[in-house]
Amino acid sequence: MSADEIENISNRPEALYSIPFYKDMPNLPVKIDLEGMAGDFLSSDIADLFGLQPIEKEHLDTYGEIITINPSKESLELYKKRDDSFQMVFLVINAYGFKEIDGVMHCKPYNISLFPASKRGELTSLKIDLIEKYDLEMDAKVPKLYYGFNPFKGAFGLYMYNSVDYSGIESDMIGFVNNMYLLSDKYNYHNVVPPFIKSIDNSPQVKADYKKYRKDRYFKKFSKIKPRKIWGCDSPIELFLLQAMDSLGLTPEIQTIITEDGLTVPSLHKLWENSRSRRRLKAITDADFYFPEKKLAIFCDSKEHHSSTESIVKDRNIDKSLAEIGIVSLRIYGKDIVADPLACATIVRDRLSEL
Repeated sequence: MSADEIENISNRPEALYSIPFYKDMPNLPVKIDLEGMAGDFLSSDIADLFGLQPIEKEHLDTYGEIITINPSKESLELYKKRDDSFQMVFLVINAYGFKEIDGVMHCKPYNISLFPASKRGELTSLKIDLIEKYDLEMDAKVPKLYYGFNPFKGAFGLYMYNSVDYSGIESDMIGFVNNMYLLSDKYNYHNVVPPFIKSIDNSPQVKADYKKYRKDRYFKKFSKIKPRKIWGCDSPIELFLLQAMDSLGLTPEIQTIITEDGLTVPSLHKLWENSRSRRRLKAITDADFYFPEKKLAIFCDSKEHHSSTESIVKDRNIDKSLAEIGIVSLRIYGKDIVADPLACATIVRDRLSEL
């Protein structure tokens, strides 16, 4: 898909163009604050998505204390013996809130997707003999991006390697390649070693759900050149409010599951989406935005889906359940966000100051 064919994010409020670096960002190095935005869960979740994946115990044992991006010689031999093939997968991040600090553009993520590498419209596949000659660690230092990456439509533009050009495009439409990993087609699921995540370590069922999610989402072979969403804003109205809040110095958590016992975890796309897993987690709701210090949950409601009698009763019950654990709800209609996102962000700021 050429840059001219990229479907842009729809219904952009004109007021947002007054935000610095909203469009035509300078061609400077970019640093994305993942840990600060995503916390322990999400930052740990994607931290090990590099090199050859998934990490199996027999391969882990061939490394020393540190797992390197380039595979060990012993690990390469194990792959050769099994005759694995690999898909190249990019971890693509869309960001917002760009600020220049000492010649570097600092920003925050609003969407994280997995996207398979392709060539001339075909998915690529690599054998271990070629990977053995490839310096993955050196490649990881090379800047890569998609000039145009719309996470709400799955639209993508030109892939740029070791070259940057941010001109003529909104900064939230740039898909920054944060990591790249090579996905094996012959791994043993039962031998996969998941990352340690402190916030869920005491919950065996949550850990089991999470391991299955990674298998189905991160380590499932791609059959189409189509992004897989991991985390982030679910709609443009959420992004618009997020950008407006950031302009007022407000930085909430994005897409947060809130449970009956007060536990909050990022709502990873497709994780805990079925009713059984949500019951096990004792989830009350998914807040579009959450301010943990003030215990304020923000919901961006479309009138289409939240104006029926049934929806109103459901929303009231959610608000009541949240109030019982000390969390305040604030609901803002999508039409109001599109009409005046800065006014809506001011409502959030005023409510925070009251708490």
